[in-house]
Amino acid sequence: MKKIVNILSFFLILIATISCNQKEEKVVYSDPVFPVDKEVELEMILVDPLMPNVISDIDYYNGKLILTYRLNDRHIHFFDAESGEELGSSINIGQGPGEMIYLNKFSLDRKTGTFTAYDWMAYQLYSGNIDSLFNGASPSPVNEDFGSAYSVFPLPQGYFYYQPPYNADKERRFFLKTHNGEIATYEGYPYDDFKLLINICVSYRNGFFKDGTKMVAASYPGLMLEFFDLRNGIEKTHTRYYWKIFLGNDGSPDTESSGGMFDFYCTDNFIYATLVEPNNGLRANNIVIFDWEGNPVKIFRTKYKKLFNLCIDDEERLLYVVGEDNDGIRFLAKLDLTKH
Repeated sequence: MKKIVNILSFFLILIATISCNQKEEKVVYSDPVFPVDKEVELEMILVDPLMPNVISDIDYYNGKLILTYRLNDRHIHFFDAESGEELGSSINIGQGPGEMIYLNKFSLDRKTGTFTAYDWMAYQLYSGNIDSLFNGASPSPVNEDFGSAYSVFPLPQGYFYYQPPYNADKERRFFLKTHNGEIATYEGYPYDDFKLLINICVSYRNGFFKDGTKMVAASYPGLMLEFFDLRNGIEKTHTRYYWKIFLGNDGSPDTESSGGMFDFYCTDNFIYATLVEPNNGLRANNIVIFDWEGNPVKIFRTKYKKLFNLCIDDEERLLYVVGEDNDGIRFLAKLDLTKH
C-alpha cells in the first residue's frame, strides 16, 4: 500500500511540475473603458462614389496619401492629403518584370521613402523608392525567400513575416529572419481551437515600433491585442483580451456578435484602430486609441456607416481615414486629433 501511495505521489508531483513549466496564458476579458469618449465630425477630403470598397492599405508620405487597391491595372494610387486630388498611380498588375499579381499590406519608411510590399501569390518581395514609383519607376525584387508568407514587414534587424494557419503547419505562426540569415519563430496562438484560428488569424493586423523592438498584433473578429518584444527573437510580453469571440453553428466566428478591429495603424506613441462594436450591424464607425500597454485612451464615435482604413501624419496631428457614408458613397476624410 505504501508503495502505491509513493507511486501516486510521484506522478502527482510530476504532473504538477509539468503544469508549472508550461506557459499558459490566462484569458481574462474586460470591456475597454475609454477616459475620453465623444462624438466627432470628420472633415471630408474627397467624396467619390467610384472608389472601390476593398482597399488593402493606406499611408501618408510627404503630403500624399498612398492607397493600395486594384483599379485601371494599377495597385497603388496617390492623392493629395489636403485637397483630395488624385495625383497618379503606380505598379502594374501582372506577372512581368516590376509587376505584382497581388498587393496586400505595404511598409513605408518615411525617412528614406522606401516602399516594400509582398506579392503572396508570386512569393516575391518588392521594394522601391516611393518618389520614384510616383514618377513611373517599377519596384525591384528583393532576393530573399519567404515561402508562402502572407505579409512581410522589413525591420531594422531583418524581415518579420507570417503564414496564415491554413497555409502552414499549425504550430508555426510568426517568423523573424535577420539580415545574417538566422530565423526566429513564435509558435503560440492566442486561442486553443485551431479551427477558430483558421478563421481569425488569416489576416493579422501588425504594428511595429520604428526601431523594430516591439510589435503588436490583433485579429478580426474579437477585440484582442498581443504584444511582443523583438529584440532577441520573438517573445510575447502580454495580451489584452477585451471582447470574446462568439461562434456560429458551423464553428466559425460570429462577426456580428463578436465585433472587433477592422484596421489599425501604429506609431511609437499609440495604436489607432477602426472599431466594430458587438451587435452593431458590423458598423465600423468608431475610431479607438490604445497605448502600448493595451490601455484604452480614447474612442471617437462617428455617424458614418463604415470606416475602413486609417493612417496618421508625421506630427501625429491628423488622422486620415477611408470610409463609407450611409448612402454607400466612399470618401477620404481627416480628423484633427489636437482638437479632441
